[in-house]
Amino acid sequence: MSAARPPAPRAPGPGSRVALVAPGGPVDEARVERAMADCREFGFVPVLGDAARSRDGYLAGPDAGRAGDLGRAFRDPSVDAIWALRGGYGAMRLLAGLDVEPMRRRPRPFIGFSDNTAIHLALATEGIVSFHGPHPGALTDPFARDGLRRVLCEPRPAGVLPPAPDGEPVLTLVPGVAEGRLAGGNLSILAALCGTTWALRASGCIVVIEDVGEATYRIDRALMQLVLSGALRGATGIAFGRFTDRPASDNDRVLEDVLAEIARPLGIPVVYGMPIGHIDAQWTLPLGVRARLDADRGRLEILEPAVG
Repeated sequence: MSAARPPAPRAPGPGSRVALVAPGGPVDEARVERAMADCREFGFVPVLGDAARSRDGYLAGPDAGRAGDLGRAFRDPSVDAIWALRGGYGAMRLLAGLDVEPMRRRPRPFIGFSDNTAIHLALATEGIVSFHGPHPGALTDPFARDGLRRVLCEPRPAGVLPPAPDGEPVLTLVPGVAEGRLAGGNLSILAALCGTTWALRASGCIVVIEDVGEATYRIDRALMQLVLSGALRGATGIAFGRFTDRPASDNDRVLEDVLAEIARPLGIPVVYGMPIGHIDAQWTLPLGVRARLDADRGRLEILEPAVG
């Protein structure tokens, strides 16, 4: 990571041009139209990537097209933010050729989650703040919409993030209070990038982790990969989000027991069940911004403005 951190990105506002790109999985026409409508509802001007409607099996078209859209959005001086249309798979295929220097010279918000964790990690290598948050076209929940606006569009600290509206409890797995910059994202991508240039660098960070569709043993295995690779070394705390749509198994184990077994030896505060991940009512988290995790009270507080 470079010695001098770039400034915070500017808050997008009415009239801001927002590039809609598909770095990973394909996007159907109805989703594209809803995404553009979501942009307009925020007062933004949607700028649809040339390849956003492309499809090549499980990818949104060939790598060159997806990479071209993302690279042009990073370089285009008229683009004020970049919003990923969906996750899926494919973003990590773009990393070797991705130049994030334009985002360092002129930081702008990049928003997305799931497979877009790969892009967040690439931006983190240069200390660039990015936003782990919902995708346009699926932004149907008022809680998620208000949370995105609060973190992305208001140049002040977001403060204590509100509890999930579904009433699901946040469980204290290891008590304590931690401070640090937010880092992390989707567990599968974090594990897949271990040992690469873009691997998670958790030192001094509160690490957020979520996933979808993974059996308990696969979550166990991916977390062990993070631990054994040293990716979590120096982390100040862990905020596990939701692990949704886990397949049933006759010989399953209780997930929170597994998470506690793996996290407890790290000796840092850990919680499970925060509204982070593949749920409609999710938080937007400014990765790279200082936060405070109060594991005893199940609270996460954003201490700095994410935008200027």
